[in-house]
Amino acid sequence: MKRRFRSKLVWAWVWAIANSFLIHSFLNPSPALAQSTVSPGLVQRVINLFNPPRNRNSGAAAGRQFAGAGRDLCPPTSTPLTALVPNTNLGLTLDANPTLWFYIPYAASQGYETEFVLIDAEENDVYKQNFALPEEPGVISIQIPEQVALEAGDSYRWVISVMCNPENRSGDATVNGWIQRVDSENLDDQLAAATLENKMLLYSENDLW
Repeated sequence: MKRRFRSKLVWAWVWAIANSFLIHSFLNPSPALAQSTVSPGLVQRVINLFNPPRNRNSGAAAGRQFAGAGRDLCPPTSTPLTALVPNTNLGLTLDANPTLWFYIPYAASQGYETEFVLIDAEENDVYKQNFALPEEPGVISIQIPEQVALEAGDSYRWVISVMCNPENRSGDATVNGWIQRVDSENLDDQLAAATLENKMLLYSENDLW
C-alpha cells in the first residue's frame, strides 16, 4: 500500500512557513478544526509559493478567479479565493484520495456556505460536499473520501465556490482546475528516501499536488 506523502508534505510545508495560519481540515462531514491567529502577510507568502495554473477552458488563472463586488455578489477581498496548486494546467497526484488546499478569504460570521464539487471526464459529479466557512479567513484542506477513489490515468475537474447568495449562484466566488492521478513506483521510492526539502523539489519538478 502506497504511503500518502503529499498530505504530509503540504501540511509540513504550510506550517513550517506559516504556523500561525488558520487550518481548517474538511476530512469528513464533521471535520477536525485547528485555529490560530491569521497573518495576511504570511497568507500571501504561502500563496506566492504556488503559481496558479492556467484554466484549461478559459485561459484565466484558475487559482485567481473571484467574483466582483456588486449586489448579491461576494464582497471583494485583499486576497481572493485561491487554490494552492502546482504551476501547470493539470495538477498530478500519486494518491487515490488526495488532499486539496485552498485559501478562503471569508469567515463564518458572514453567513456564507462553501461548495466543493469533483467532476469526472463525462461531466458526472463524483463527489459534492457543502460546508460552513472557517471561523477566520485562512487555509483549508479538503480530502477526497475513500469511497471516491481517483482512477489512475483519469482527469477530474474540481470546483470550489463560496455561495454569497444561494439564490443567485452567478455571484459566487469560484475557483476551478484539474487533477489527475498518476502511478509511479519509481517516484514513490524516491520520496520514501527523500528529505523534506527534496520531497518539495520532487513534487515541484513532477507537477504533483
